[in-house]
Amino acid sequence: MNLQQLRYLCAVVETKFNVSKAAERLFTSQPGISKQIQLLEGELGVLLLVRKGNRILGLTPPGEEVYAVAQRMLSDALNLKKIGEEFSAKNEGSLVVATTHLHAGYVLPKIIKKFSELYPHVTVSLRQSDPYQVANWIISGEADIGISATFDESPEELILFPYSTIERSILVPEGHPLVKLKKITLEKIAQYSIISLDASLAGGSGIKQVFENNGLKPNFVLSATDTDVIKTYVNIGHGIAIIPTIAYAKNRDKGLMILDAGGLFPSIPIFIQVRRGKYLRHYMEDFITMVCPNWNGEHLNGVLYNKK
Repeated sequence: MNLQQLRYLCAVVETKFNVSKAAERLFTSQPGISKQIQLLEGELGVLLLVRKGNRILGLTPPGEEVYAVAQRMLSDALNLKKIGEEFSAKNEGSLVVATTHLHAGYVLPKIIKKFSELYPHVTVSLRQSDPYQVANWIISGEADIGISATFDESPEELILFPYSTIERSILVPEGHPLVKLKKITLEKIAQYSIISLDASLAGGSGIKQVFENNGLKPNFVLSATDTDVIKTYVNIGHGIAIIPTIAYAKNRDKGLMILDAGGLFPSIPIFIQVRRGKYLRHYMEDFITMVCPNWNGEHLNGVLYNKK
């Protein structure tokens, strides 16, 4: 048995049992992957994969057990490599942050600038997508740290550190009738065409449901995955928008005004996400504490490794 065989097994599972895609990911051949998994099965004395002809349908019960252990072993092997890097090149390396466009564009710029001044030899990469893809990148090891909302049932492989909340406000053109109101209500908002973030993103989720729960059916004319796109359409009078409050900057968003929604829409919790058991290099810990000063290195590792 060797780590390469375990790596092949995990790749097959993570590509939804598509051996061709697993081979592409690992820069090897399909027959090579199939042979190594068969050798692993022979050594363990059990079948790991459910096969039907040339197709793989899933994991057998022992395969599920082996897959779970294989994930831990590969994670530990990667951690050993990271420990070596930590002491041989303490202030050099890479940091991959997975997040949504909202945090990439409005929250992280100043933090990344400060981080890069402290660690000029650490390359920072940003990956932007929805919360589901952010979680997948963290679990697969393609990203070191995630920053986003989560979903109803977060994967067990993730550890979530509470970070902040997303509040939402109403974005309108200057001089819009809503500006004159002392108090904005859902009924008043529903009188106008509405633009929102896509429902797959934290800032756009649940908005329609809020109106429906109050017996209202406003006209949603547009949704987008980027708040800058939304601002463009509000500026041309296509509708008013419900956006995360942090996406507005008065000095930058000329011709637009943001109005307090008065708690009409629920706050959305945001988490820093790390794969369970991951070894955090010291500069990764520093990055997290720059984002969220409440979490220091001792607290982070205490949670990651269940230390008391």
